[in-house]
Amino acid sequence: MDQTTANKEKKLTDKVIKIMTAVISVLPFFSLFMAKWQTDPDTYWIIKTGEYICKNGIPTKDFLTFHTNMDLVVQQWLSDVIYYKLYNAMGFFGPMLLVLIMYCIFIVLFKKLCLQISNKPIIASFVTFAAALGMINFFVTRPQIFTYSIILIELICLEKFVKSNNWKNLIPLPILSILVVNLHASMWTMLFIVLLPYMANALPIKIKGKSIACCKLMPLIIVAIIMAACGLITPYGIKGLSFLFTTSIGDKVNSAILELKPLTVSKNNFSFLIYPTVILAIYIFYKKGKTSIRHALLSVGTALMMMMYVKLIPYFIICAIPSTLKYIDNINFRKEFMKLVAKDQEAKKSQNKKESKGLIKCTVALIIVISVGIVGYLANSFYTQASNYIKYDGGSKSTVYMDKAIDKMQEDIDKNNVTDLRLFNGFNTGGYLEFKGYTTYIDPRADSFVKEANHEYDYLTEYFNLINGKKDYKKVFNKYNFNYAFVDINSEKTLYVNLKSDENYKLIYKNKKNAVFKKIPQTGSKQ
Repeated sequence: MDQTTANKEKKLTDKVIKIMTAVISVLPFFSLFMAKWQTDPDTYWIIKTGEYICKNGIPTKDFLTFHTNMDLVVQQWLSDVIYYKLYNAMGFFGPMLLVLIMYCIFIVLFKKLCLQISNKPIIASFVTFAAALGMINFFVTRPQIFTYSIILIELICLEKFVKSNNWKNLIPLPILSILVVNLHASMWTMLFIVLLPYMANALPIKIKGKSIACCKLMPLIIVAIIMAACGLITPYGIKGLSFLFTTSIGDKVNSAILELKPLTVSKNNFSFLIYPTVILAIYIFYKKGKTSIRHALLSVGTALMMMMYVKLIPYFIICAIPSTLKYIDNINFRKEFMKLVAKDQEAKKSQNKKESKGLIKCTVALIIVISVGIVGYLANSFYTQASNYIKYDGGSKSTVYMDKAIDKMQEDIDKNNVTDLRLFNGFNTGGYLEFKGYTTYIDPRADSFVKEANHEYDYLTEYFNLINGKKDYKKVFNKYNFNYAFVDINSEKTLYVNLKSDENYKLIYKNKKNAVFKKIPQTGSKQ
């Protein structure tokens, strides 16, 4: 091959690489087409809380249930206000639009972090796409969507500090502490968990005569102290932080919430186990890579946390996946690509040039057709989901069933002129009933219903003992003098069966999801 031909091949290869880089750079955003257009059940009580705060200020006693003596800490009060304002302006499209915007911000920040660790744009785009797919189920209409981006910003700042040793890169961290403690305080400690590996990597110690310090330790200690102090900048002050630790006592809350249970091998969780498997395989089988203490600790630490609690899967994705890039940083992917091109050129020598060019054209055309088909299918699915979401204003099959049951219950209330409604409801239905204007017995705010937090009574344990048959439902119903019961047939089946055979209660409505019971008034008494 002469020099002129070689130059042409090199230019062609460079052009192909540039095109590939440009196309692949937008690949992560295709995951937007797979976003879940649905309203999370927690969003209903979040909106009602935001409405209350806007009209009455920060609450210290519960206002959604009839347990008005319960002490209350709204640990995501600012998120509640944001969601309420968006709902008030645009209906449920407002909160969903926020989710999509925060999802895009997450993608941009994640890729930026990957480029901070390993400046390889194509690999960063592929990895970001994989991470974005893993995060789809976690980007829902809840406060956590803010926390994911905040943690990414923290990691970006810490990586910049390691490279420059300039303390000014740490200035945003106290601001992030203030944001988290007001937007999503339950994850405030995650800021410090992420900081610990960097502090460990900055220790002025030597291993086998070689220093492990990646940066100065004192700036990290100082910023950690400032961040801790900034955690008090919340309407609840020290009470807001102590709330985080009092609700974690024992297993009361964790046993009640699916996302607070350990990650297990199951059909639903199998896809998430792919990530740690791939990362572990890279560390085991790629022998040439060299990692840092901070990246190894981020990977191992968040992997252990993920195995303990399902809700921590996103933090493993955020911390461990970019950390893996450091381990494969010395792989020259461009060189490997050039080798493949060279092999292809050698193969061409034994083939007819026209046939070779025709094959390339057919391959490129096929790739384009398949890509357009996939994008078209995803875009159509996205449009259908979005249209239905807007059409039904964020509703779902579950809310349709609940609406029918609520309407029948309200008809009976109006018909019998019930002025003192004492409604029993379950954990899963409480938020929606509150959104509809009903005062409830319990709702999905699990951590607010344990005695350690509300300083009144352990309503959460009482509820679960009631529906599991560990506590006599009659005692509880008599205690609160319930005259109506809104029962989730699937999760509260034992109670449903008991009430159905109770001569003091009458089934006035039932569908696939919900049943409504009414207490039969005794002769001479009022409902």
